[in-house]
Amino acid sequence: MISSKAVRILLALAGPVAGLAAVFGAPAPAGAPLRFSISEGTTANHFYRRGPVAAHAVVSSGAAPRVIVAFPAGNTGVCLWFDELPAGAATSPSAAGSTPPPLAIVPGTQLEGIERPDGLRGVTCQLRCAAPELTLRGALLANIRTIRDAIGAGQKDAPAEFAAERTLGPPLVLRRTAVDGRHHVELRLEPTDGTRLVPYSSDGDAPPAPRRPDRGEGAATPGDILRLRAGPGGHVTFKLTALADDPPLTPFAADALFTPGVAARLLDQQVFAFLASEEKFAAGSWRFLTYFGRDTLLSVQLLMPVLRPPVIEAALGSVIERLAPDGEVAHEEGIGEFAALENRKLSPPPADLLRPVLDYKMVDSAFLLAPAVAAYLLDTPAAAARARAFLARTTTDGERYDQRLRKNLELVLARAAPFAADPRVENLIALKDDLPVGNWRDSNQGLGGGRYAFDINAALVPAALRAAARLYRSGLLGDDAIRAAQAGRAAETWKTAERFFRVTVPQERAKQQVADYATAAGLDPGPATAAVDRAVSFHAVALDAAGRPVPVMNTDDAFLLFFTDPAPTYLDAVALHLLRPFPAGLRTAVGLVVANPAYGDAAVQRQFTRADYHGTVVWSWQQALMAAGLKRQLARRDLPDTTRAQLTAAERALWTVISASQAQSAGELWTWEPKGEREVLAPFGQTAGHADESNAAQLWSTVYLAVQPPRR
Repeated sequence: MISSKAVRILLALAGPVAGLAAVFGAPAPAGAPLRFSISEGTTANHFYRRGPVAAHAVVSSGAAPRVIVAFPAGNTGVCLWFDELPAGAATSPSAAGSTPPPLAIVPGTQLEGIERPDGLRGVTCQLRCAAPELTLRGALLANIRTIRDAIGAGQKDAPAEFAAERTLGPPLVLRRTAVDGRHHVELRLEPTDGTRLVPYSSDGDAPPAPRRPDRGEGAATPGDILRLRAGPGGHVTFKLTALADDPPLTPFAADALFTPGVAARLLDQQVFAFLASEEKFAAGSWRFLTYFGRDTLLSVQLLMPVLRPPVIEAALGSVIERLAPDGEVAHEEGIGEFAALENRKLSPPPADLLRPVLDYKMVDSAFLLAPAVAAYLLDTPAAAARARAFLARTTTDGERYDQRLRKNLELVLARAAPFAADPRVENLIALKDDLPVGNWRDSNQGLGGGRYAFDINAALVPAALRAAARLYRSGLLGDDAIRAAQAGRAAETWKTAERFFRVTVPQERAKQQVADYATAAGLDPGPATAAVDRAVSFHAVALDAAGRPVPVMNTDDAFLLFFTDPAPTYLDAVALHLLRPFPAGLRTAVGLVVANPAYGDAAVQRQFTRADYHGTVVWSWQQALMAAGLKRQLARRDLPDTTRAQLTAAERALWTVISASQAQSAGELWTWEPKGEREVLAPFGQTAGHADESNAAQLWSTVYLAVQPPRR
């Protein structure tokens, strides 16, 4: 059964938890914490932030419950796996008619912050399972990237290297010292209300079935598995406390984030406040709870109209700080224990094992810095008095921001030069050698095996060149007329790159492909087939190594609409993609799918399904980027009336589906299931066969704080 997403904003403050001072240390000091919850399908997400304490607790209550607590500090966390619950493990329906989830935070309680005298800090909560018994199969206390990888590999226990010291108690205490020898993670599980904690071997019970090594699960031993047995009330109840001592991040004051023009979307404001710190912005929680360059740059540029200058500068500064010596933008940083593990492999290892490990594999990020910096320094009135002081700041290794920025602009010019001199497909910018990823569609199938990404070549490179020309002419980097002219000429040539990606499908063939695809997908083929009233034209998501288009219609036109000024014929085609129902176009009842493979062959269609991370699924921020792009194009004064009318209709249709899925919009992505030959929203990552999980809180999904519906 597909559950719709419900959002609860918890505003009341809870008092101190009895006994915490004696057992765990004092509750977090008085003051209003940032606290909110997001529920989606069988997963409840609880967020807490106040001062040095920040945590996201993920309580998944499906057939096999799981609990994760993730800390932005150190990107550290804990994960608990439980065995499948017996059939029917749930309480009776509530007064509202719904059935409470099998595992959840006890009603009337919430996540609370904890700070201990020994430097450990974290959160505690009261959990209840609607079952007579809950079997703890395994636990992992580690960096979130380690937990993320373990879950992706199907593991349900800690690898030997991450074994924790254990005290059965009760309470059960698991504690690890990280491989750097300096930091610690601790998990405490205390049965309450008569619940008992027992090893399965201690009472003569037969052990649970051994885990299957072929699924990445080690063999179970009696010492690994514990049971929580219900007390007189028939429910398993326990207090869970997760703690770590990584250096905390610095939150912005609540009134220091947004300008008065920010949209009154409380949840988006809460999510942004949780993910944003003075040191960096985290991409998403729980899985990407640290710096990502692309996510930071796209988010800050879309949010720029409603962010205060110090917040914008913190975001841009975090990217400039992490630039490679040649000006390359870092994609993801490995910190905490993950960095220590990676650094330990070096010969010789660095003196500081916790030195962040930066990843530069993405291609698109290098072309996103210049447009964002130009938008702030040259187009934001509040930046005029701050620009030179901002560029005069220095990185931790003593290099000025303007010097670092020049290196990035030089990199942009150098990479763009071959095509600017000889505009043929071989001179487009490809993914890096031996890597299947390089743009925002960074799942291995995201480009359908393509090597030349449409968004990079048709939108981001020309946008970066135009921004470079503006920055060189501004005088902020020292007047450089020669490079400004070079960048301007290259930008004009790069405007022609989109022609290599054009795909046209004759009308009759397109109608047949759409009908066949819709029928196979369980959808009514009538509306989509009727919408194919002419040949279908779109731009491929990528070109393969031989320069052939990968025939997948996609939402990456939004990059051109937001960053460039396409021809009216291009805009007419994009409008049709938004107006035509899927699978003729991109519009479904639950949002715009980011990929439509209906016009490809069976092999292409197998790579882009509703279970794939970048398949026929809906990404919240891609809809926002499209909306921002449509607004930008409609502000032009050089469009024919027919094009303007088409864009206006497309904008109206887009905001209709955005509004229909607003409860999901702060999350990363969602998918759909066919029901009654229509699309019905479904959480992504909670069904067998889904390629990954969706974050409940995603940085670039908060951009609706600035991207707002038109007032017409």
